[in-house]
Amino acid sequence: MAKKLNYYEILEVFPAATQDEIENAFKNMLFKYHPDHNPDKPDWAHEKTAEVLDAHKILSNQLRRTIYNFMIFATLREKPAEVKFNIFQGADKKKFEEACAILQEGIELYETQKQNALIKFQHSFATYAIPEAVYNMGVFYTATNKLQEAMRAFREAVKIEPDNQHYMRTVDKLTELIVEIEKAKKAAGAGE
Repeated sequence: MAKKLNYYEILEVFPAATQDEIENAFKNMLFKYHPDHNPDKPDWAHEKTAEVLDAHKILSNQLRRTIYNFMIFATLREKPAEVKFNIFQGADKKKFEEACAILQEGIELYETQKQNALIKFQHSFATYAIPEAVYNMGVFYTATNKLQEAMRAFREAVKIEPDNQHYMRTVDKLTELIVEIEKAKKAAGAGE
């Protein structure tokens, strides 16, 4: 899977940066990568400038930044946790291994074919209820702005593996995100 660009790294700021720090970094990066300052590599300069503009578009808007921060936190779970099977659970072990293989297929498809990846995650979960499969469904639903479906998926992962702190924090963070989005909608409605 290709490494995704991190907007904070592009602007060379920390995730806790203030809006003023983001604005200053944006101006500095635009200056640094501007094609006029890099005449020997104009294609590179245009590419870098486009990345800086994309980063600024997301990080300068508080709601978009909140959503982006959640997406950084809630990334695909790529490797299922070890499960111990006893000698009498051979059929369960086989289903688990099959579910893991299907999960990997979904992970490989995620960047280019999200809908097919979702189908693989669902198939994996139907084969054997591994929490990583349903968690990845939640990541998909979040990426496609289906937050209620995402919440159900993340809660199902918690139900399967209640001691997993990451899953519980994901539910908490998604709850916060939904509250922020509702506040933004109310503010936009009041501003009309």
